[in-house]
Amino acid sequence: MMRMLNILPVLVAATFLLAAPARGQEGISWLDNYQQALNEAKKTGKPIFLEYRCEA
Repeated sequence: MMRMLNILPVLVAATFLLAAPARGQEGISWLDNYQQALNEAKKTGKPIFLEYRCEA
């Protein structure tokens, strides 16, 4: 229990540091064409974040 109390401030500080926005980053340019996004992912070696939804 004591070890957990000692590491808690470190975890809280790390959470705030990791949650801070990156400096110098203009923003995210989202692609809305799946094929274009797939080609970009293959070219850059980055994964695709795919979101789809259905409104009923």
